Amino acid sequence: MQQLTLSQTIENVQALIDSGDGDPGRLSYILECLKGNRPLYHSDQNYLEKKLDSSFSLEEDKEEPETHNDVLPKIQELINSGIGDSGRLQHIFDMIASNKTLYHSDALYLEAKLNESVSPEPSTLPSEPPKPKPSTLPKEPPKPEPKPSVRGSLPKGWNANNSVEIEQISKNIRDEEEKIEKQKLLSSEINIHRSKLAQLQSHRKEYEQKVTQEKATLEAQIQEERLKIETQTKLSEEIISQKEELAKVKKERTQILKNIDSEKSKISKELAKQKRQLAQAQLEQEKLEKQVQTEQSLLAKMIEEQKLRLLEQATIANQIKSKQSELEQTKKDYEYIVSQVKEEKAKFAESEKLKNLIKSQEEDLIKSKEARLNLINTISKEKELITKKTNEEKERLKSQQNIAKQLKKEEKDYESLKKKREKIEQQIKLKNKKLKEKQQKLKQQISEKNKKLKSLGTKTTKSTKTAKKSTKKTATKTTKSS
Repeated sequence: MQQLTLSQTIENVQALIDSGDGDPGRLSYILECLKGNRPLYHSDQNYLEKKLDSSFSLEEDKEEPETHNDVLPKIQELINSGIGDSGRLQHIFDMIASNKTLYHSDALYLEAKLNESVSPEPSTLPSEPPKPKPSTLPKEPPKPEPKPSVRGSLPKGWNANNSVEIEQISKNIRDEEEKIEKQKLLSSEINIHRSKLAQLQSHRKEYEQKVTQEKATLEAQIQEERLKIETQTKLSEEIISQKEELAKVKKERTQILKNIDSEKSKISKELAKQKRQLAQAQLEQEKLEKQVQTEQSLLAKMIEEQKLRLLEQATIANQIKSKQSELEQTKKDYEYIVSQVKEEKAKFAESEKLKNLIKSQEEDLIKSKEARLNLINTISKEKELITKKTNEEKERLKSQQNIAKQLKKEEKDYESLKKKREKIEQQIKLKNKKLKEKQQKLKQQISEKNKKLKSLGTKTTKSTKTAKKSTKKTATKTTKSS
């Protein structure tokens, strides 16, 4: 294992503390003991050896830094001779004279220039500010000390050995003085390092305070984000419920559209059948025009009967118009009821009664559908009766030629009446569709405000009863007219 010096162990322990490797409390205690030249416990020594993977010595380094006074005259010579950048060399000179540490680039620059000019032995200069080390500058060769010259005659009993001992003592004194000066420099550098340590500790405390503040702000931000996430989840749940309701409404709408399409297809098929029957009747009438002359008397009677039938159809048309007016009145009543419901929504807060009303309205709609189907059935029955009568008339009108033209005119009038009736039915269907759309809109508005509505007053119940009565009356009238 490689043995580390005291300064190297101190640097390695400081690096461990900075990197957070190991127990910081125990390492800081070991660092204080090493700096104070105090002995370590055996457990602490083993712990530190395991962390560093090497042994270390607790004795001070034998290499002692030299003074900077030996380098200053060489730098001055470089400035005077014009070798290198005079400004940079002057800055290095000032830094060394004031016992300040040099930057690593300035130290390398000085070494290169000294090697160019003097080519001394390689020397280690001060390192960078983060990890200052005692700067070792180039050594000058020791000057030979002058030997003391013996003047005159020596006293009795004087030996050359005594002079050698004196020289050795003087050398020892000089060595001790040099060691003392070096120790003074070391103490000054230690004081500088201590001040830097104090600064680093203050910076570390400030950094810890900043970290705690940042932690507090981060925790507050995290709480805010959690609250935002909760609100967003609630909103998403509401949106999902609304989407489900929309899907249900869409399904109902598609079913209604399918039913309407099926009814349209049935009506178109019936119209096609009637057209075919009419074409066949026209062909038969062309054949029977030759036989019309013999049965003029019978035709006169039939004309009167047909006129009576036309009058009956006119009365039916008037009844349909009256029914349309009644439907418009019911629409107005319905709109008046809707306005009253909208005005009184703020006062009422019961959703169950509204649901019951919606169910009753749906039942009324179903009843209106049934009534419309009854009307369609009655119309189909009338169509069958008409077809039967036309067949009977074909059998009777074998000999009518002169009145064939009148029959054609009457058929044209009949077709126009049919077209009018179909238009009226289409208008009724469109109005029913509009009523359904309005009711769907009302359903959506009521479902959105179910949470706020709790109770309904007597006015809404009365209005719904009147609406039911009006719808029942219209249904009964339509059935009677059919």
